[in-house]
Amino acid sequence: MSEGERARALAFLLVGVCSAGVGFIAVHHLDNTALLDGLSWYQTWIIVASGLGGMIALFLSGDRMGQSGSTGALRALAGAIWVTFIGALIGGTLGLPFYGTMFGPFIVVVTLMGAPILAMLWAFNLLGVHFLMATYQRERDTIFTPARMNISDHPESLRMHLQGRFT
Repeated sequence: MSEGERARALAFLLVGVCSAGVGFIAVHHLDNTALLDGLSWYQTWIIVASGLGGMIALFLSGDRMGQSGSTGALRALAGAIWVTFIGALIGGTLGLPFYGTMFGPFIVVVTLMGAPILAMLWAFNLLGVHFLMATYQRERDTIFTPARMNISDHPESLRMHLQGRFT
């Protein structure tokens, strides 16, 4: 795997683990005895579905994350909102079809508003994902402009191929 592919895989891993963590906290808020009595299979599935929802939402966000410049920062903000709410929608739907689709985003908002430190950690996680995806985007963009095309005297450079054809 190249550096960009490793950065992309790490971004998906971070979103998946942190989404599962938010799902765990949501399960704990809904059932305070979950830590003491152990997690049921359904509660475990909710946590796994939360992680899957976050990863699927990052995949569906396309190229919103990782672009450079001020436009890229605005797109990253839109991508962070997308990953948060679409991930909650997908995770809620996987956890409990129909009702989970409606209550998944609501529970995430309530959980993040109830724990501002968790919301700040989630925001920093998505900022890190943006930087990791930027590494992937930069690498992907270099595929379309090979280094040999930038060397002016290289025999296969664009300038040498077009020399004398437009005069």
